[in-house]
Amino acid sequence: MKNLEQKLNAVGNRAGVSLQKCALLLVISLLLLGAAPVSAQEESTDKAEFGFEAYLWAATIKQNTATGDRVVITFGDIIKNLDMVAMLRGSAQKDRFFGAADVIYLGVSDSQRHKGEFLGQPVTGKLEVGIKSWVLNLVGGYELLDSGVNRFGVTAGARYLDLTLDTTVKIEDRKRKESRGGSVWDAVVGVRGRHNYPDGHYFNYYADVGGGESKLTWQAMANFAYDYKKFTGVIGYRYLKWNLKNDAPAVDDMTIHGPYLGAKWTW
Repeated sequence: MKNLEQKLNAVGNRAGVSLQKCALLLVISLLLLGAAPVSAQEESTDKAEFGFEAYLWAATIKQNTATGDRVVITFGDIIKNLDMVAMLRGSAQKDRFFGAADVIYLGVSDSQRHKGEFLGQPVTGKLEVGIKSWVLNLVGGYELLDSGVNRFGVTAGARYLDLTLDTTVKIEDRKRKESRGGSVWDAVVGVRGRHNYPDGHYFNYYADVGGGESKLTWQAMANFAYDYKKFTGVIGYRYLKWNLKNDAPAVDDMTIHGPYLGAKWTW
């Protein structure tokens, strides 16, 4: 029985670390900080304009654990174990001032059953692992350049990451449950820009860097967008990284990257 429980605990540790990567997707998500597309109608004006966006980030997560292991989680792994996900963003702009809030909630769970023997009798064990994660980006900024063809601005804000991991080990009528988690706030500064093409397409880019409760966090993204009659379609690529401090539980650093697809409505 002891050997079986040790085996389940070992599997729990590996599964827990893997699901942490899923949750932080991206993941863990977050995020399109000020880098989401601005509608072609968003020229400098006295009238405030607002936007709402829903998007999907098909990310791969790479993580180095505190024990020196390297874990890679693909988008397929995330979808297979997904319970609930929300990736939403709101934005506002008036004249050259703008702001945005971007949030990702991810719920992931998985379970595994194992069978063994104790004193010649069959024994069944079960491992359950669940992850709840929030990623939040808040940003404000000012456009230094708006020529009609090119736009360029500076941004400042904060990035928040919160993760809770629940692990339950059951062996016959014995049960042990453990819950652990943590959160980090980081201040970030960055730039964003846009180039308009004559055919109605436009290219957006964004980058930021910062730190605080983590050693360093940074992200970069670029996308192409097009204004349809009722919404703006967006396709792009994004890279997000955290270097966490030495006392962070289980994780030393984490990288989330991959393509994303979104739709935005403005009024």
